[in-house]
Amino acid sequence: MFIGDTSYPNNFGFIIERMGWEDKSFLNGLMFLMINDELYPKYVRTTTFNCEPDELLDDDSPLIRPVVDKKMYQLDDAELFDILAKATYPEDDDKDNDYSYLIPFHEINDEGWSIFIISDGENIKLFVYDRRDRYPDVKLHDRLELPAEKYFKTISALKDFYTKLLDEWR
Repeated sequence: MFIGDTSYPNNFGFIIERMGWEDKSFLNGLMFLMINDELYPKYVRTTTFNCEPDELLDDDSPLIRPVVDKKMYQLDDAELFDILAKATYPEDDDKDNDYSYLIPFHEINDEGWSIFIISDGENIKLFVYDRRDRYPDVKLHDRLELPAEKYFKTISALKDFYTKLLDEWR
């Protein structure tokens, strides 16, 4: 099932499908995030639906509550991306990582990608970070800016799908 907006060029959404290879303790399937016609993760990976989406859709998740910072949002994309990447993955190993801009989608993150999010209250920016090459080779792979209303409509539909999926499983 596709949840989101497929309008070109700035499309955003989720491909999510329960696969049924599970027992009574796990609910498994496939889940991808689509940004600008690209899917993340890049390779098929099993998603445990009774774990991963729960964290992704948690009330405190950046997916649900992106940081709203009008001043940062207005920065040049390259500068903003650099700030988000350095906050999340600081050069200094002794410095705490700030995950408040990182969408906690483990299947994507485990594959070497990161999706950063920030809002100005009316719009959302998503930055796709190719982490497979380590700092200082920070690589902005893609970006998307969309109205917050459109973004949250997709997130609401994802929440509804997930709630129904869990209700069926129980």
